[in-house]
Amino acid sequence: MTQAAPRAAKPRTRRTSRDVLANLFMATWICVLLQGALRKWVFPGVAALYLIQDVPLTLAYIYALWKGLVWGGRLAWMCLLVSAVLAIQTTLQVIFGDLQLRTAVMGLHQYVYYLPILFLAPVCFNFKHRRRFIRWNMLITVPMALMAALQSRAPKGAWINRTSAGEDTGLGGLSGDHVRATGTFNFTVSYAIWCGFVVGLVMGEWLLAPQRRSFQSKAMLIICTMSAIVATLVSGSRVAVMLAALAFLGGFAAVIVTRNVRLIVRFSAVILLLPVLVVVSYFAAPASFQSVVDRFSGEGQQQGIEDRIDKMFTAFTWAAGYSGLGVGIGVGIPAANPGHVAFVLSENESIRIVQEMGTYTGTVLVLLRDWAGLWLVLAGFRALRLPLGHNLPHAVPLAFAAAPIIMAGDLTHSAPVTATQEFFWSALILGALLFRHEPVAPAPLPLSKKR
Repeated sequence: MTQAAPRAAKPRTRRTSRDVLANLFMATWICVLLQGALRKWVFPGVAALYLIQDVPLTLAYIYALWKGLVWGGRLAWMCLLVSAVLAIQTTLQVIFGDLQLRTAVMGLHQYVYYLPILFLAPVCFNFKHRRRFIRWNMLITVPMALMAALQSRAPKGAWINRTSAGEDTGLGGLSGDHVRATGTFNFTVSYAIWCGFVVGLVMGEWLLAPQRRSFQSKAMLIICTMSAIVATLVSGSRVAVMLAALAFLGGFAAVIVTRNVRLIVRFSAVILLLPVLVVVSYFAAPASFQSVVDRFSGEGQQQGIEDRIDKMFTAFTWAAGYSGLGVGIGVGIPAANPGHVAFVLSENESIRIVQEMGTYTGTVLVLLRDWAGLWLVLAGFRALRLPLGHNLPHAVPLAFAAAPIIMAGDLTHSAPVTATQEFFWSALILGALLFRHEPVAPAPLPLSKKR
């Protein structure tokens, strides 16, 4: 009897410290995506799950420091300086104000605990792990879009629209008996930020040469693109649509900057695909789609959008009121101090920061965030123009969508989810800059090469 030849053993590559760190950060990202699902559908009412992503994130911090995997320099020192100043301000608020220690600890956690992602995660985002991270997140868009469509079509009392408190009423109600989709997240804003992220990813994939994409199959790229757009349009959220539009604008800016004929053709294909996606989104969730249209074009909505933008970016200069010490860090965070939350304090990030941290410290922090958002856009363009296979076309669409959240979005109120998402985007861009001299396989053409 003839036996088949034994299968050749697949060579095992030795796992490096960078690989372990990448796995820890990937576990953190998975927890971010699943935290809301666990709180809504598996363990409703268990408030401790709010911090579930802190477990692998803390391990990642410890491991990175133990192995010396730290991207030092001005970025790290700036984050440490901000943390030190806020810690001193918090101590003064506890001593000389009426700030409770529990509220102070929770508030300080929301403000500073996720900042190290900016100078630790890029260290493991080399070419291999960036590609893996992008590929994995694009695959998620398909089931997430399906879930969002089901949530939008289901009534408020449906199980799929339950909240983390175990209620059967859903959050963020629209007209009639429908809700805003949240996917696996617990809040609309977290889902909206995710929509901007995945649209930025698919834009970047279309700008890549076929041999460098996360998926060699163009059909799979089209499916992911359709899923990302549908997930956005059925959300019922203006923020989701605006962030997706900014990501799309970032893709257009990348095409203009590179002046590459092939990129223009690929981007044109996406534009031609958009009407089809709009029709699909309408039939997937008519009520949510119509709600988004009404919230942009309905009577009085234009003024409402202008007022929201004003409160997000400029109102902190006059609406917060003078306070040298501030009302106390964390006071505007319901998890830290329930029952002491004013509408302005909880609804508008820049106003809340100035109210909580005082006129001087709060204003400096708001202006620092404005600078960080603009700097991220410049870093995105820099990552786009890197030579050979190092360039990251996803950087500009991601930076365009991330900048307004970094500048005026919700980074301290729901920090475990929103801040982690934003800082992971930024780390993806910074990783391309950090590993710009990493050896890559030959063949890929530079993105900026003119044709």
